[in-house]
Amino acid sequence: MQKLIHSHPHWSAVESIYHTLQAHGYKAFLAGGCVRDALLGLQANDLDVATDANPDQIESLFKKTVNVGKSFGVMRVLVDGADIEVATFRNDGAYLDGRRPESVIFSTPEEDAQRRDFTVNALMYDLATEEVLDYVGGQADLQAGILRTVGDAERRFLEDHLRLLRAARFSAQLNFVIEEKSFQAMTRMASLVSKVSGERIRDEMNKLLKTSAVLRGLQAMADAGLMKELFPFRLRDNSWQQNNLASQFWQALALFVRQADSVEMEKALDLLKLSSRERRCIEDSWAVWQDARALLELNMGKKLQKMARDGVAFALRILLEEDSEKLQIQELFTQWNSWQCELPRPFLTGEDVKGTLTGKAIGNCLEQAYELQLERSLHSRDEALQWLQTYLKKES
Repeated sequence: MQKLIHSHPHWSAVESIYHTLQAHGYKAFLAGGCVRDALLGLQANDLDVATDANPDQIESLFKKTVNVGKSFGVMRVLVDGADIEVATFRNDGAYLDGRRPESVIFSTPEEDAQRRDFTVNALMYDLATEEVLDYVGGQADLQAGILRTVGDAERRFLEDHLRLLRAARFSAQLNFVIEEKSFQAMTRMASLVSKVSGERIRDEMNKLLKTSAVLRGLQAMADAGLMKELFPFRLRDNSWQQNNLASQFWQALALFVRQADSVEMEKALDLLKLSSRERRCIEDSWAVWQDARALLELNMGKKLQKMARDGVAFALRILLEEDSEKLQIQELFTQWNSWQCELPRPFLTGEDVKGTLTGKAIGNCLEQAYELQLERSLHSRDEALQWLQTYLKKES
């Protein structure tokens, strides 16, 4: 464990923070997921520090700090090129909005562990003694492969409704079984997940769909009733095939909504508050999967223009992998690759037809010329201009 922590790219920054806090009489522990991952033999994404120094004291001890949640005891310290979260041990007050406490009281490591979501996320590592501190039985649950809420499950889920979805995500991320009482509470309280903001659901689904045991998480969502609340179309078919082509979130999400009908798909995308680009890519992929023939029956020039859309290219790669319409798709990719996967600039522009065509006729002419260019029937601007003269004579 120690070796993993010390090999983390941000270890020098954490060590510097630790020595500064210690020199001024404060404790410094690693806390949460980084301790969990190190005990599992995994490299953590982030190293988070917990301390008994309050935010004002943290601010005064370090040259560069960022107030990301000072009233909740959360600061970020910028040191040695790293951005480290440094949070004060705390007790949470009442949760009235199903997301965050109304107030916090700075407290002790033991009390801080008690307010966390799951036992495996409540472990701490004392940087002074190099000991794991476990106040909630998290190490036993890690060894048993169990995901269990800290304390009363209903209370934990009432405090922050997103924890319902986080339970499914962590079961996939860790490939752990959700402990029975925790799961029963999830099932009873599943409807609360619909009150969570779309942005938070999106971020949690992003993490879930990146895990190595996605199906475990999706099944937990279905069995606990979360899927019915958020993505009911998945209850018809909740299967999942890991695909290395889906390296970006929008690609995994496109596969996730592939079996939805158009209304269900749009509703899911509305919920998740995606960027306009992500949404367009998913809609393009979905359309190809619904009717690939409609695309493949276009002429090559039109098909190549469609290929410039990321969602279309991704959907076709999936179909190619599935051996669907293989020969036609392979030929399309061959043509697309011959253009280095980027559309060339058109030989002709609106200036070339100015004064000779009007209205829709301009677009029709330029579109036809560009399709011929993509099909390599026109090889240069000069050839395109000669073609244009012939075209205009025909039109007149």
